[in-house]
Amino acid sequence: MKMRGTATAAALAFAAIGLPVQGQNFGMAKTKVTLQRKLPALYHLPGNTIRVRVTGHADEADLANDLQSLLETELLKDNPQLQDDENDPAETVHCQITNYAHPAPILVKQPAIGNQPAGVNTRITGQLSVSFQAKARDGRMLGSDNVQVNYDQQFDSTGANVSHGIMGSLHNSWHRLKGNSGNDDAEAQAPTPAELRSLLLDSAVHRIAENIVNTSESIDVFLAKDKGPIDEGDKEAEAGLWQRALETFETAQPLSKREDDAYRLYDIGVANEALGYAAEDSKSAMKFLEEAAIDYGKAIDAKPSEKYFLGPQKRIETAITHYRKLEQEKTAPPVVVAAATSSPPSPAPNPAGATPKVVPAVRHASTGTTPRSGTIHSGHAERALTNAQIIAMVKAGVADDTIAQSVRTAKAVDFDLSSEARRRLEESGVSPAVVNAMKIRWAHELSSGN
Repeated sequence: MKMRGTATAAALAFAAIGLPVQGQNFGMAKTKVTLQRKLPALYHLPGNTIRVRVTGHADEADLANDLQSLLETELLKDNPQLQDDENDPAETVHCQITNYAHPAPILVKQPAIGNQPAGVNTRITGQLSVSFQAKARDGRMLGSDNVQVNYDQQFDSTGANVSHGIMGSLHNSWHRLKGNSGNDDAEAQAPTPAELRSLLLDSAVHRIAENIVNTSESIDVFLAKDKGPIDEGDKEAEAGLWQRALETFETAQPLSKREDDAYRLYDIGVANEALGYAAEDSKSAMKFLEEAAIDYGKAIDAKPSEKYFLGPQKRIETAITHYRKLEQEKTAPPVVVAAATSSPPSPAPNPAGATPKVVPAVRHASTGTTPRSGTIHSGHAERALTNAQIIAMVKAGVADDTIAQSVRTAKAVDFDLSSEARRRLEESGVSPAVVNAMKIRWAHELSSGN
């Protein structure tokens, strides 16, 4: 059999390792490339001194202390001009742990499929949610957001990871935790409770830091070996010639089987993602990253069973969200703060269970109102993400965190969140986490005036 494979991420640092070819999958037959993924800070810090404060529930004191220590280290490590100041900092980062869950493992019965006998898998889950605000010395709000990281993986009786895809937001944190970025199968090992805690903390810290300082992260990615254009494109990619690699992948003859051609489509996405990270301005970066997201989506549609397609899609969606926020920060006019005697607009009733997302107060001013209808329309309806599409993704087996990320990064949404519609979503298997993401996006659209 022939093999088609993947590659991912930015285009600055390269370390390639060749391995023998083994069939049309990722298996052991991979060429590894280490690339550098850089994201610019969303907020401009007014000074060179900073203080971090983290709070949580009474039983989360140790967790809060660890998060504070890790975040301080992350903010300062690549910023030599930035210093910690406990007494009179130019900016203070306030974090609050709003949820930390690490339930006991769940046993999941698996029916016999083909030649695979029935068995029992162990499902391990965890979640960490943190809200944060960055304020200047004079009390000005520099930025704020809610960060939520999740872990949800299943392991069979042998300890092998059998989940439908890799947790993209936690994948590299897992490698850092294991201390070996070259370990391809690190994510296949079930974490201990202590490792899961560290994994969630590490990912949350990186998500928060991306808002405040410029960040740089090394990512291991794979290039599949094959005779012909795919191999030629791989060589160009390994040499850092991503534009040429993109042209090679795009002009290669599509394979007759969709599931085989999925790997070529994925490689096109890889090249676009690399070009996005190497772009000199945020608009160019967005153009390449959005193209990459489309290509990854096509690859997943063609072969949804390929687990290595999902992690990069989640990563690219996170990067797109970051650059969209960056553009909003650049173009949004400053908010004129009303006098204390001004009367705020009267809010209409909030939909049951809706949790508005914390948005930067210096940029956005929430009206606090919601439409009486259960439907929110954002942008052009013909391109909007709908309830039906959410249900279709669930039935296709797409992971909850991937669907939630799609909700957060969609250009437009056309959700019906009335009581009857929420009941239909629940009956169709849409999880509470996804419904909550839909509600948060609803609230965000309202606060943005869409």
